[in-house]
Amino acid sequence: MNIENLLKKTITSSQYRAITILGEQFDRLGIRAFLVGGTVRDILLGKSITDIDVVLEADPQDITSKFDPKYKVEVHSVSQFGTCKIILSDQTIDLAMARKEVYPSPGELPVVEHASFEDDLARRDFSINAFAAGINSQDWCELIDFDNGLADLESKQIRVLYSKSFQDDPTRIFRVLRYSGRLGFDIEKRTKKYMIEGLRLISLLSGVRLTNEIRKIFSEENSGAILRSLDQYEVMSYAHESFPNGADLTKRRDLLQSLQIDPHNRDFYAFVSLISSLERHNAIERLNLGNEFMKFGSDLGKIELLEEKVSRSELHDQLKQISEIAILVAGTYVSRKIKSNLDLFLQELNKIDLLIDGQDLIGLGVPEGPRVGDELSKTLSYMIESGPLSKPEQLIVAKKFI
Repeated sequence: MNIENLLKKTITSSQYRAITILGEQFDRLGIRAFLVGGTVRDILLGKSITDIDVVLEADPQDITSKFDPKYKVEVHSVSQFGTCKIILSDQTIDLAMARKEVYPSPGELPVVEHASFEDDLARRDFSINAFAAGINSQDWCELIDFDNGLADLESKQIRVLYSKSFQDDPTRIFRVLRYSGRLGFDIEKRTKKYMIEGLRLISLLSGVRLTNEIRKIFSEENSGAILRSLDQYEVMSYAHESFPNGADLTKRRDLLQSLQIDPHNRDFYAFVSLISSLERHNAIERLNLGNEFMKFGSDLGKIELLEEKVSRSELHDQLKQISEIAILVAGTYVSRKIKSNLDLFLQELNKIDLLIDGQDLIGLGVPEGPRVGDELSKTLSYMIESGPLSKPEQLIVAKKFI
């Protein structure tokens, strides 16, 4: 089956040019190369292509430097697995060395070695991702489907290639549910059985790998349905007992949409906010989210301990070291009175500034030394209770304390 007509319908002219250039250059160098995986799957489904994935029987880091000089190739990143990301004809393309993978133990990253293109397809996660299409001139756009993926596409099901797939790589559990939600496909019966048997191995995944998989789900258009699928199989609880369920997470994410906070981390702020204060530290460590989230989690805990009846000065003292992000996020779920106090801090108290300094007080007769700081603190406290003042007004207040 030749898919050139489908290819032309689903990619842009710039993408087509980039692929043809690659084919020409690999022909010239005598290297077999193929479009693979999700790229071919989406072409077959008639979906627009955002990622161009190419496998070749050579190390791509060594090959791009041998392209005809008239083609400008920018290498943007390389990985330990024999892959690199390049820019060609204004298109980002992922080049990967055809490889075999051996998993030392469940949850660990694989050890890779050079292999044939056929071996590379055999290591894929699901049959619908095990397609290929030639880009060399002799087999241009000829579909390769060793694992009957086309039949699975037609029957709208997701199937693993071998029984220990989820044991080798438990991140495939997140992936199968993500593809099911994205494509509206069912999980094939035996694949579902293998998936359920592999759930216990999620605990072996590193924090970085867990976070990457959760972030990918957050980026999906149909993320709410995918999170509900995770609930169905209690996937999050296998990662850490304190992790929130998908239904609550979807609601909290929706509440945070209107906040002016970093969109890249917004969903994880929602995630962390749903974890009990006693478990937050451990959960953040489990996901390897780093010091910024440790501070965020600690700040949330302090906000959650605030009393509803508190003076303006007490409120200022309790919140002045708390991050604005934590205050904004907490404001979506704390009591109405606490929310009112948080708004008061952000909209007024946090904006009150001293416009006078030590030199001003020395000019009023305050001797140099600790007393200068004491008088400035008294003036600031007065304003926090009474409201902001201009510099002349602050000087008048300061005189009263001298």
